[in-house]
This record gives sequence, C-alpha cells and structure tokens, in this order.
Amino acid sequence: MTGKKRMAFDISEADADRIRAAYVGTRAILPPATLSEFITDLLVEATERLEAEHNDRRPWRTPSRSELKSLSQTGVGRNAPGRPGEQDQQ
Repeated sequence: MTGKKRMAFDISEADADRIRAAYVGTRAILPPATLSEFITDLLVEATERLEAEHNDRRPWRTPSRSELKSLSQTGVGRNAPGRPGEQDQQ
C-alpha cells in the first residue's frame, strides 16, 4: 500500500448498523483492529471477488474522476434505462 486515501460514500443507517455490529461481534477473533480496517478488508475482499469473476483475476485500471459519475449523471450502468430485465417501478 502506498498510502491512505479517505473515501466518502453514503450508506443506509441499517447497513451501517449491521457492519458495526459485525465488527463488534468478530473483533476478538478476526485480525482487523479498527472499524476502518474491518471495512477496508471487506471492500478489498469484495473487489478481489469481482476481479476474479469479471476481469480474469486482474485489477482494472484506475478510473478517471469523470468515469465515477453516477447513473443519474451519465445514463449508463447496470440500471440504465433500456437494459434487459429492467422493470418500470412507477
């Protein structure tokens, strides 16, 4: 690791509570010493799984800031209008 970078994102209160509870419930038996380390480990594990399943076990290139824009900003993504399996939820 070359350094630390603060990441900010929104998460539902229920998901945040569940993550904190899992941390407290496992901190005596799992290596992460802090909640931040626990969440980082979860994110890295999920990323490695996605890389294995969808990118031949290789990391993707680092995206530019403009590539990180949300569906509402770009109109693309897994929930984009017109994608197969999309359901109108109005």
